[in-house]
Amino acid sequence: MKKNMLVLFALIMSFSACKDSKTEKDPITLVREYYALLDTSDYDQIPVLLADSLQTQEGDYNPTYSHDGYEELLKWDAVFNPTYEVLDIVPEENGLYKATVSKIDTRIQFLHEKPIITDNYITITDGKISGVRTEYVDFDNETFGNNRTKLLTFIDEKQPELNGFLHDQTEAGGRKYLKALELYNIQPRFDLGKDLLLMHFDCKTDVDDLQAAAGLRTLMSHPNFMHVNYHAVAGTYGIQEGLYVPPNDLFQLAFGTNWINAHNRMEAAAEEVAQKVVSVLEAQGDIRIAEAGQSDFSAHLVKVLQQKLPELKTNERIHIVQHSDWNEEVTTPELLAFVKKQTNYHKIPDGNAVGNGTPGFRTPGYTQWKEEVTDPELKSVWELAVALSDKYNGKEGRYLNKAIEENGLDFSDLSEVCWMLKLEDIRDTEEFFERYVQ
Repeated sequence: MKKNMLVLFALIMSFSACKDSKTEKDPITLVREYYALLDTSDYDQIPVLLADSLQTQEGDYNPTYSHDGYEELLKWDAVFNPTYEVLDIVPEENGLYKATVSKIDTRIQFLHEKPIITDNYITITDGKISGVRTEYVDFDNETFGNNRTKLLTFIDEKQPELNGFLHDQTEAGGRKYLKALELYNIQPRFDLGKDLLLMHFDCKTDVDDLQAAAGLRTLMSHPNFMHVNYHAVAGTYGIQEGLYVPPNDLFQLAFGTNWINAHNRMEAAAEEVAQKVVSVLEAQGDIRIAEAGQSDFSAHLVKVLQQKLPELKTNERIHIVQHSDWNEEVTTPELLAFVKKQTNYHKIPDGNAVGNGTPGFRTPGYTQWKEEVTDPELKSVWELAVALSDKYNGKEGRYLNKAIEENGLDFSDLSEVCWMLKLEDIRDTEEFFERYVQ
C-alpha cells in the first residue's frame, strides 16, 4: 500500500511539473505582456509578471520597486493616459532581452511633442521580470527641457500652489502635474486686442507659400478673425538652393499694403517691420511669428528690436511657431540657434500630415474649393494662387510639390496660425473650407 502511495505521489508531482513547464511563458511573450500591463494599467498582472523586487535604471537613476511601490508608480503613469507600442524584441547576450518601445501620453506630448522611443534591456529571473534598464533612442533633450522650463515658470508665477508636482510620482502627484498642464494649455495664445501676427513666407523654392498666403487671407476674412492685427512678409528664405517663386502679384491682391517684400533686401525689410512691431510692444502686445519658411528673417528682426528696445525681454514677448523639420534644416544654423535662445520658440507637428495634433493642409486632388469659395475677392485670390502654383511648380529646378501637381492644394504653413488661434482641432483641408469659407 505504501509503495502504491509513493507511486501515486510521483505521478502527481510529474504531472504538476509537466503542467508548469507547459504554462511557463516564453521570454518574448513575457516582455510583451509586461508592456501590455503598462499600456492598460492592469495592476493585477504585477505579481504574475514581475519578480518580488524590480530593479530599474535610467541613466544614474536606479530605484528598486516592490510590487506595491511599482503599482504606485504605474498609477502615476496612468494619469497621463499612456500608449506603449512595442516596436521590436530581440534576445541579447547574458540572457537579456532588448525591447524597443515607443511611448506617448499627455505629459510627453507637451514636453517632447512626439513619442519617446527607448531601448529597454529586460532581465528575467525564474520566469519573471526582475530588471529593466532603459536607454533613449529618440529623445529631443532641447525641446523637452525648454517646454519643461516654460511649464515650471508659468506654475511658479501663476499657480504656485501646484509647485512640487514634477517630482511627485504618486497618483496624487500625477493629478497635480495634469492640472498644471491643463492650466498652461488654456492660456490664450493670441490676444486679439493687443498682439501682432507676423507670417513670414520664404517663397523659395516650393510654391506652397502661395496657397498658404491665400489661406491666411481666407482666415483673416472670417468674422471671427477680421480684427486680428496681422502683417505678411515675403522672401524670408534661408540657405536653401533653388529659384525664388515671385509672389508679388498675389500678395498685392491678397494683402494690399499689408505686406513687406524682403526678397534681396532682408536687412532693410527687418527695419521696416520693426517699426510696426515697436508700437505693438510699447502698447504691451506680444509678437507672434508664423514661420512659413526659415527663421533667418526672424533672427534679423529680433536683433533690430534688441537694438531699438534694449530692455525688451524678447524670449517672453516674441513668440515663433515652426512646423517643418526641413525649414529648420535650411535655416542658417547660428540664426536658428539665436531665435531658439532669444525668443519663445515653439515647434508643432507638421502641417503636411493629418491626425498628428495640428491641421493637415496638404491634399492631392482637392478641387472642391472652386465651388466652395463664393466670395468674389477670395475666389480671385485662390484662383491666382493656384495659377501661379501651376506656373512655377517644379519649373527650372524648383521643388516639385506632388500634391499641387496632382491638382490639389498645399497650404500646410497655415497650421501654425491655426495653432496660435487654438484652431488645431481642424482636421484637414476639407474641414477648413467648411468652417471658414461657406
